[in-house]
Amino acid sequence: MLKQLKRELLPAREIAKVNAENADGTVTATTRSGKTFRATGSGNVGSYVYIQDGRVLGPAPDLPHSQILV
Repeated sequence: MLKQLKRELLPAREIAKVNAENADGTVTATTRSGKTFRATGSGNVGSYVYIQDGRVLGPAPDLPHSQILV
């Protein structure tokens, strides 16, 4: 039960496109909603990565995105 609670309390995982690799071991990335930020880790410029709590978790797929208003 404690593992489930910890998992629920973690910040959401986001997919972002890497804009730049910085010399200090971070990347500058932008989400599809337009949020730009720096995250610790690495990624190739132009590729997508998973980001959670300011860290790059790994590569993410480049899948089509759509929004449906309800």
